[in-house]
Amino acid sequence: MEAIKAEALTRSYGGNVVVDGVDLDVRGGQILGFVGPNGAGKTTTWSMLTGLVEPTKGSVRLLGRPLDINDTKLKRQLGIVPDHSDLYESLTGEELLLSYARIYGLSREDAGLRTDEALVVFDLEGAAKRPVTTYSHGMKKKIRLAAATLHAPRILFLDEPFEGMDALSARTVVSILQQMAEQDGVAVFLTSHMLDYVERASTHIAVIRDGKVLLSCSSKEFQELPESEENDGAGRLESLILSLSARERFSGLSWIGRRA
Repeated sequence: MEAIKAEALTRSYGGNVVVDGVDLDVRGGQILGFVGPNGAGKTTTWSMLTGLVEPTKGSVRLLGRPLDINDTKLKRQLGIVPDHSDLYESLTGEELLLSYARIYGLSREDAGLRTDEALVVFDLEGAAKRPVTTYSHGMKKKIRLAAATLHAPRILFLDEPFEGMDALSARTVVSILQQMAEQDGVAVFLTSHMLDYVERASTHIAVIRDGKVLLSCSSKEFQELPESEENDGAGRLESLILSLSARERFSGLSWIGRRA
């Protein structure tokens, strides 16, 4: 089933085209890793898909319906985790999850059960009674993700979900995303610079540079692409992003190696 459909998505700022005619089609059960160099247009695309930024041109349909930020029924089927967001940080982790669960219409009993389970799975049980303001950056990422999954959304939009997480937490998130996609048919759209985890989690890959999608394929097709000749130990996806960068691949500071 079509979950995310973007056609000719374009965003300009003062004559500067940041996203230029992007087409996307993500179906239920697919995890699209949307990657590219800094400034390529990833977050702007993500923001248009979630209704945070209005396209200059083009259209977005979610679950077969035009994106409308006032469509409450549609919004209840989405889980959105931006790179940075304001949380009710005076609440404890447990209170925060309970609040989100109730906002999304879960019964008091289900809200309690899912909150308890999420705290354990995301390794936040020991911090459940602490104010979120005391959490590390990685812990805040996990509590945001937990909050976005409590209501069993049909689409997840994640911007830099792995940033600040330790390796075990990041692998746990990868596993949860794969389970949601495979078992519940959830569509996941994620952007991240943590390319190893993107490569591991995704069923499909799209690469953007200078506002244009240069590559869009399944993970299987991606693995069959020829590897870069200058691999130097980097993963396939990292090597591809490096090869697409307009900058010199590696550079240094002029004063390194000149110590008196």
